[in-house]
Amino acid sequence: MNNESEFKAHFPSKVSNELKSYIIDGALLHSRYLYVKRMTSSLQRGYCTHCKSNHVVKSDTTLKHNEIWQCEKCLSPVVIKSYGRGRGKMIDRVYVVWYEKSLVDTQSITATGYYVSLDYREKMNGKLSIVPVTRYLFENGRSTMMRQEPDSYIKGWSFTKNPYSIVGKNSFTIKSEQSVESLRKAIRGTIFNYSQWEYYYEQNIDLVKFFTVFSKYPFVEYLMKMGMTKIVTAMVDKWSLYRSINHRGKTMEKILGLTKKEIKDWKASDIEMTPALLSTYKWFKRRNVTLSWETAHSCEALTTGSYYMDRIARLQEYLSIEHIIRYAGNQMKKESNRHRSILSVIISWTDYLNECKELGIDITQEKSLLPNSLYTAHRKTTRTIKLKKDELVNQKIEKLQPSLDSYYFKYKDLFIRPAKSTNELFEEGEKLEHCVGGYAKSYASGRIAILFIRKSKQPDTPYYTVELDLHSKYIIQCRGFDNEDPTDDVELFVKAFTQEKLARKQNEREVAV
Repeated sequence: MNNESEFKAHFPSKVSNELKSYIIDGALLHSRYLYVKRMTSSLQRGYCTHCKSNHVVKSDTTLKHNEIWQCEKCLSPVVIKSYGRGRGKMIDRVYVVWYEKSLVDTQSITATGYYVSLDYREKMNGKLSIVPVTRYLFENGRSTMMRQEPDSYIKGWSFTKNPYSIVGKNSFTIKSEQSVESLRKAIRGTIFNYSQWEYYYEQNIDLVKFFTVFSKYPFVEYLMKMGMTKIVTAMVDKWSLYRSINHRGKTMEKILGLTKKEIKDWKASDIEMTPALLSTYKWFKRRNVTLSWETAHSCEALTTGSYYMDRIARLQEYLSIEHIIRYAGNQMKKESNRHRSILSVIISWTDYLNECKELGIDITQEKSLLPNSLYTAHRKTTRTIKLKKDELVNQKIEKLQPSLDSYYFKYKDLFIRPAKSTNELFEEGEKLEHCVGGYAKSYASGRIAILFIRKSKQPDTPYYTVELDLHSKYIIQCRGFDNEDPTDDVELFVKAFTQEKLARKQNEREVAV
């Protein structure tokens, strides 16, 4: 639909009294004030902006500016404002999303986003303004959006390429409300009624995002009922599905690319379905490799990028996929405290093979390619390799330091910083008995960063080492002594570091693209 008059015919031309009541008694409930003026040392008179009552305040103590109170006449919560204070900044704003049935098609629903303000700067009672700034039409098979700026007389309405939520994207949408009562009324008798929208409402997500997806792909209702909320959330938030979903499928088996038995087995596994897990399972399936959902879960991130795919391709030069998974699974069982997943084993395994190549060890020999204990063999090759200081590599690492300053981070009793030289890498590897020294050239190339986690009270003592993919801003691995996985305190630290430093950088990179 690209005809504005046809689109607007679905919406009422006036703001309903029902909407006004919701705004005054709901969205703007916080915007009620009691102006007080001291009459005597113990007597105050107040004026309520909600009930318009001018009365003597019954209080044993003097009410203070910005104090929360209850109007004695209308019993409404109010904020105290002193008569003598200026009102130059007294304006309350909120973005309100209101749902209604389409006036053209009773099986379609509409949503209108209003910029609402209550301005007390000139009028003591406040001047209410309700301006529509977004309009959404949700039909069976498609969704459409038009929007305008609050100063609509300048730009006017225009269609967007795809519908999207503006919550949090403008100064006036930082505070937002959506009327669930209007939604329940609007969807009654339509396909939207049983769409499972409640899940996202409870998470305080702007539901226009969900209905945009549901309009085009009604099968998300069944994904939700099956417990595949992570897949639906990826669709709603426009995250990658890793080609795990066939959007044109007519049955759930076709949509998921799974048999009824595979779906039944997944449900019995009690493993949370994610786009990455489904994609990985189907990757093995396309290669005629039969594996359990538990094994697929242990390989979950395999298809999310080239990092793991390149490593498994390296192993496929010598072994079949079945053999790779079987060996990795056995090694994970032998060293469960060091390898929590098959992918973790694959990382260590390919690192070990690279070291063998550098040492001239023939990895076509089974005892070298498939050591009985990968952990022990890896330790041996790591200790054997004597990397010499490479001045060129060192210069490159030193040159990278200014661009890595932003990764300095402190949280509770831990901090993280980038490695400054090859010597630091070698010392880190020696003391923690892992192979980080072998990553010097990759670090110098600027493809990855090597970061050191330290205890604040022991800043010079190696604790944990982090490998960070600088392109994707994804932590590849975090290893302690003897390649141990992170302890609980380190996991908490890494999570805080990721949220504070990496998530922000991912967003900046997306904006730049």
